[in-house]
Amino acid sequence: MLTIGELAAKTEVTIRTLRYYDKIGLLNPRHYKEGGHRLYQKEDVMRLQQIQSLKLIGFSLKEIKSLLDKSSVEQGTLHIAIDSKLAHLKEERNSIEKTISALYHIKTVTSNHQNIDLHLFCFVLYSLLWNEREKHSQSELFIQSFTEEERKKLDQQYFTLYTELKYLAAKDLSPSSSQARQLYSNIQDLISRTIIEDKFSPTSLAISNEIFNPFTEKELRFLKSLPEHQTDQS
Repeated sequence: MLTIGELAAKTEVTIRTLRYYDKIGLLNPRHYKEGGHRLYQKEDVMRLQQIQSLKLIGFSLKEIKSLLDKSSVEQGTLHIAIDSKLAHLKEERNSIEKTISALYHIKTVTSNHQNIDLHLFCFVLYSLLWNEREKHSQSELFIQSFTEEERKKLDQQYFTLYTELKYLAAKDLSPSSSQARQLYSNIQDLISRTIIEDKFSPTSLAISNEIFNPFTEKELRFLKSLPEHQTDQS
């Protein structure tokens, strides 16, 4: 016979859970020793294994208790539970794979930067994980089709340019300066290689999501002022 502690260690079920199973009548030990300490026999261990198996495929404790009172169960009852569990696990697996892919992606995108702007980092990672860019591409941005490697390189370039934009804005550099004009030209060039239609400016792409974008008010003012000065100096 096993004590509650021994059974817990053997089956990786907590003592608290075993006590709860006893309380609700799902798994009552067949014997008690002096002081009321529970003692479990082989049959109890087998019943616990059955509980764990049925719980794994999604049955509630109430349903398990009812099932274990029977000598057999209809195939359909078990298969429905199995199919539901499989669907849940596949969805979970897809989510994990998507997260892994996004983490590799953001690692590549930021690989050329010693110091990384946290707002920009979080913006890109959020976009990758919650498909913000895909939503925009379906509605208005008309992003061209790229391979995964091409997408990484483009995102890396965007990250570098927007990092530079933040740096120039922090230095209070004039939008008419050669550095600012070159930055604007580089962003325009990158957009032309990314967007199918020619109606999107660096500003509209950068703040396509008005609620969540990687720029401060100061940086947005600097970004919005670039086209005007670019035209004046051209």
